[in-house]
Amino acid sequence: MNVKELLRGEFLCSCGQKHSCDIKEILVEKGALDKIPGFLAGHKNALLVSDGNTKPLCGEKVLEKLRGAGMNVTEAFFNQTSLVIPDEHSIAFVDSFVTADTDVIVGVGSGVINDLCKYVSFTHKLPYMIVATAPSMDGYASKGAAMIISGMKVTYTTHVASWIVGDTDILANAPMDMIRAGIGDILGKYASLNDWKLACLLNGEHHCQLIEDLIQGELDACAANIPACMARDPQAIGRLTESLAIMGVSIAYMGSSRPASGSEHHFSHFFEITGIIHHRDYFCHGLDVGYATVLSQRLRYWILTLDPAAFRHGRDDAAWEAEIRRVFASRAPEVLELQKQVGFYGVDRVQRIRDNWAEVCRIIRTSPTGEEVLAMLKLAGYHMDELTDMYPEAVIRDCMIYAKDLKDRYTQLWLLQDAGMLEETARKVRLN
Repeated sequence: MNVKELLRGEFLCSCGQKHSCDIKEILVEKGALDKIPGFLAGHKNALLVSDGNTKPLCGEKVLEKLRGAGMNVTEAFFNQTSLVIPDEHSIAFVDSFVTADTDVIVGVGSGVINDLCKYVSFTHKLPYMIVATAPSMDGYASKGAAMIISGMKVTYTTHVASWIVGDTDILANAPMDMIRAGIGDILGKYASLNDWKLACLLNGEHHCQLIEDLIQGELDACAANIPACMARDPQAIGRLTESLAIMGVSIAYMGSSRPASGSEHHFSHFFEITGIIHHRDYFCHGLDVGYATVLSQRLRYWILTLDPAAFRHGRDDAAWEAEIRRVFASRAPEVLELQKQVGFYGVDRVQRIRDNWAEVCRIIRTSPTGEEVLAMLKLAGYHMDELTDMYPEAVIRDCMIYAKDLKDRYTQLWLLQDAGMLEETARKVRLN
C-alpha cells in the first residue's frame, strides 16, 4: 500500500474502533533532504539532535539546509560513535538544550535518536521531525518511545513524528547490520501477528482486520525484497524503509504496539535488559528480533505437539521469585511488581485453552515455521550460530521462560505458562 494513502485523519474502521495517524508527511526518496526546509516552513528555532555517526553522515547537511532557510538551530550532539543508551542521562542531555523559543526538534538518526526526540518533544509539546539514516527498525512512525529507565526497558506512549524524511542514497549506504536489522524487525511480525490473534482468542483482546492485512502485506513485500536490499539497491532500501514506517502507522492506528510486538520482541528486550544488568554484549534490536523470531516460531510449533489433557494451572511462587531474582538481579523488584500488577499468573485459562484448542492450532499454523523464517533470514545473512555465539545456551533458555515477565502482554509464552508447559518446552526447543 502507498504510505501516503495511510496518512489521513480519524476514521471509523469496520472493526468498530476509530483509527488515526497524525503524521503530516513520510518522504523516502533520492534527494529528500532538499524538502526539509519546506516541511518546516513557519518554524524558526530548531533543536537538532545527532551523534558521532549520524552528524557526519547527513547531520551537517541538514544543519546547512536549516540555517540556509534562515532558521536558528541549536545542537544537542552526542559526541560518540558507540551506542547511545536512551536513559535518564540522555533524556536530560537533550532536554537541557530545549528553550522557551524552541519550536521544533529535528532528529538525525534511527532507533535511539528517534526515541529520544519523540520522548523529549512530547514532554515539551513540540512537533518533531526524524531524518532517517538507516532502515533499521519500525519505530519511525510509532507513538512508542522505548527507553531504559532505572535499568528497565519501558515503552512510553508519546506521539508520532510530524515528518519522516529519508534519502534513499543515505539509507542504502547504512551499515549492513542495520539493513539486516530492519529486515529482522519486519519479519518479526510473523510472530507478533500470531501472538495477537492468540491473545484475541484467549485473552479477549480487540482484533482489527485492516491492521492485520496492512502488516501482512508489508511482511510479504519485505520477504520478496530481501535479495535486492542486500545488494543495497536504493529503490529496494526505500521500500524497506516505507514498510518499516507503515508498521509504525499500523501501531498508531491500534493505539499500541500490540499487533507488531509479541514474544519475539520480549526475547529481544530480555537480551538487552539482562545484557545491561550483567554487563554482557547484545545485538542491536532488529538483529535480536530476527533471531528471536526463529526461536519464537520453533516454540510456537512445539505447542502443536502438546496434549491439552495434561495442562495444569499453577506455579511454585517461591521458586519463581527466586528465579526472577537470579535472572534480573538488581532489577528484580521492578519485574516482581509489574507481574503483581498484571495479574496473569492468577488467571486459570486452562479450560478456555482446552475448549479452543482446535482454533489455537489453526492460528499457529497460519504463521511460518521457525525453519521457514530462518530460510528467509539466511538471505539477509542470518545464521543461528551467530546467536549462540553471542548468547550462552543457559541465557537463551532463561529468555524463553522469563522474557514474558518483562511485559504485560499476552503471547504464546503465557499460553504455555497457563498450560504449565513453558519450562519443559523451553528446555526442548532447538537453538541452532
